[in-house]
Parts: sequence; structure tokens; C-alpha cells
Amino acid sequence: MNENVLVGRSRLSHRLYTDLLNGILSGDFPADSRLPPEERIARDYGMSRSTVRSALGRLKSEGFVASRQGSGTVVCQMRERESSPFAAVESLADLQKCYECRIAMEGEIAYLAAQRRTEADARFFANHLAALRQITVNGTGQTTEDADFHVRLASVARNQFLESIMVSIRPHILFGLNISKTLPAASRRKHAAFALKEHEQVVSAILDGNAEAARNNMRNHISQCRKRLFGAR
Repeated sequence: MNENVLVGRSRLSHRLYTDLLNGILSGDFPADSRLPPEERIARDYGMSRSTVRSALGRLKSEGFVASRQGSGTVVCQMRERESSPFAAVESLADLQKCYECRIAMEGEIAYLAAQRRTEADARFFANHLAALRQITVNGTGQTTEDADFHVRLASVARNQFLESIMVSIRPHILFGLNISKTLPAASRRKHAAFALKEHEQVVSAILDGNAEAARNNMRNHISQCRKRLFGAR
């Protein structure tokens, strides 16, 4: 099959996965509720049922949904999911510690990504930066696009253990990004502009294969995000 076709399907599957996961985490699809049938999702998103199955398969493997006889695809209760290696973020002090963890871990993820990225990954980065630039210009908030970038980077690093951890920590990343939306308007705009520039620096180092710069740029990005978030309060 043509590589462009495979990349296109992978991108569509990831987009659907992200949309459904956001719906689950936000409560739009509460525990024990049924997701729409495959054929309806395929029609609504304009994609094939095989692409839908790929996205649902990923959600099943991560314990967010399950197939039940006579009910279709059902959202799992929290207790049915695999336990997360990360405690829940319940305070700003917890969020500070989460940023400390991310600085240490995601710097190494960026380091590995610079060594292992492929041409298909390069296309993902181009699409991500284009989307982030548009979101920044429109002022509509970077939350999902930003979080997905950090999670996807672990798959670019080709390390399934790091990827699993990043999937588990995604709600914590979203928590911090949502907190940033409460900043004063001027601070929020500056934060978005700086975050975009920092993403561009991380991506540039990864595409150049400069692992040390990728590590340093990612550590700087998360450190600066933390500083902007807590320094403005």
C-alpha cells in the first residue's frame, strides 16, 4: 500500500482517538455509557470503519473502553482501567511536582526522538506546528493540540514504556494547560506565543537530529511553562 495512504490513515485514526479520549476524560462519555456505533462514527468523521476500529482498538488496549455483548463499545469505570503510575493532581502543589517529573522525563523523550524520528514523523511535526500556529493566531486555546504533541513524542522515541507513561500522564498535562486558561488575557496570549516558539525549537532540534539540543529545548520549554503559570499568580 502507498506510504502516503498509510500515513493518512494513521493521522485520521490518531485524530479520532484524541477526540474520543477527550470526550471520555471530560465526561461527555461517562462511565458505562456507550460510544456511537462504528458505522455512525465512520460516517460522521468521513473515514473508513477500519480506521475507526484502529482508534477504538487503541482505547481498548489502554483500558478506556471495552466491548460488551449486546452493548457495543462501552466506557470503562475508573476501577476497570489499569492503575496509573501517577497520582491524581489535586492541588497546585501537586501540579508543581508534576512539572518537575515532566522536565526530567520529557527531556529524555526528546533526546531519543531526535535519534529515532522518521520521515513520517517529520510530516507529523509539520502538521502539528501548522495547527499550533493557527490556534495561536485565532486565540482559541492550545490545550488538546499541545497535550497530543507531548504524548506523540514518546511514540516518535520508539519506546513503548515511555509512551505508556505519557498516555497515563496526559490528563495531568491537560490539567496544567487548562489552568493556563485562567491567566489574565495578556499573560495568556504571551504564554501561547512563547509556547509556540518553544515547540518550534524542540521540533527543529529533533528534525536536525541534535539530541542534546532537543533535550535542552524540551526541558527549557516545560520549565518556562511552569514559570509562566506559577509566576503570574
